[in-house]
Amino acid sequence: MKFSNHILILFAASICFLVSCKPSSSHQLTVENLQAEFQKKLITAKAGDSFILPPGTFDFKRSLSLNDTPDITIKGAGKGKTILSFDGQIEGAEGLLIKNVVGITLEGFTIADSKGDAIKVQGCTNVIMRDLETTWTHGKSPENGAYGLYPVSCTNVLMEECEASFAMDAGIYVGQSTNVVVRNNYVHDNVAGLEIENTVNGEVYKNIAKGNTGGMLIFDMPDLPQANGDRIKFYDNVMENNNGENYAPKGMVVSTIPPGSGMIVMSHSNIDIHDNIIKGHKTLGIAINSWLFTGVPFESKDFDPYSTNVQIHDNQIIGGASEPADMTTDYGKLITGVLGGKYYDIVVDGIYKPGSESKNGNPTSYCFTDNGDITFVNLNAGMGMEPADLMKNLDHDISKFDCSLPIFDTKDHDAWLASN
Repeated sequence: MKFSNHILILFAASICFLVSCKPSSSHQLTVENLQAEFQKKLITAKAGDSFILPPGTFDFKRSLSLNDTPDITIKGAGKGKTILSFDGQIEGAEGLLIKNVVGITLEGFTIADSKGDAIKVQGCTNVIMRDLETTWTHGKSPENGAYGLYPVSCTNVLMEECEASFAMDAGIYVGQSTNVVVRNNYVHDNVAGLEIENTVNGEVYKNIAKGNTGGMLIFDMPDLPQANGDRIKFYDNVMENNNGENYAPKGMVVSTIPPGSGMIVMSHSNIDIHDNIIKGHKTLGIAINSWLFTGVPFESKDFDPYSTNVQIHDNQIIGGASEPADMTTDYGKLITGVLGGKYYDIVVDGIYKPGSESKNGNPTSYCFTDNGDITFVNLNAGMGMEPADLMKNLDHDISKFDCSLPIFDTKDHDAWLASN
């Protein structure tokens, strides 16, 4: 049986009617109606809609949010040009909260002074965050929001050409996500500049971190739905002069980061760190720790507390700042006391995953090569974590880590990135 073109058109139209399919719309908001109409339009958004924001500064007292509607674009005139200010926010935590959206593009605007996280994208797929800025304009304060740009529990994330500053936790934080590219961003004056946490399959490159407490972090945290991060390539980044004060509230994990930390790796597996510039830090260049070094208990049986298969090669790690090492955080006091206030380019805690040592006793889970004439110390905390034990068991022999690890693939995101 053959259908005529006329019948096929009627059939398609009837299907469209049954599923309430409507053409997508471009909503051009104006200076006059943005504050009053933006949230209303997000609530009534249809699949494929785009929202174009004008230049200017616009004050909001309540969070903006979007849930469930697919293929949405929110685009401003550019970061620093379209500014959504939440100074004096009275309702909601986030500045902008996006949940459960398949296909979301956020581009070209600034979120300032939100009560909590600035831009949180949760449980979404195919996420583009481009030319965005998040900041808190009253300077460094424990009252600032925790995260600036915050995709969490997402799949397929591209973040590029963004700027994040003055977050009391992390300026850029990618958590519990899969297939992630973070590139060409600038983070400054946060506690943690850029943090990748419990994330699988990611590339982080050509980012700049300056003036944070700690420049860039790769962490695994216990007792989260996505238990273990895996396969992160970290290259062509610049971490410079991250000696800023730690203003995170006490009790938070980031409150332990010593000012003057270029990069910290904790409890994550399969990390390739290469061709980065790490310079001007007063405490340490790169640290690698097990979660066990924190002394904080955890409940999850799936969580792997060890850092494993970490390869650090072909980086420029250049000296420390002239000021003394940190004495303001517990971790800083510990390593400053144990190491006599001396800066080191690479510091490892020496707590290795059982079975990751070769027959001669050398660790096989970390490899450090071609990083120049660097200073190194192994705290050997696996032999005892009391300060006296650490001082007794210090080891400066980096040759034990002269090895290579298998190259792993992070290209699962290529097909999606090619179309964006």
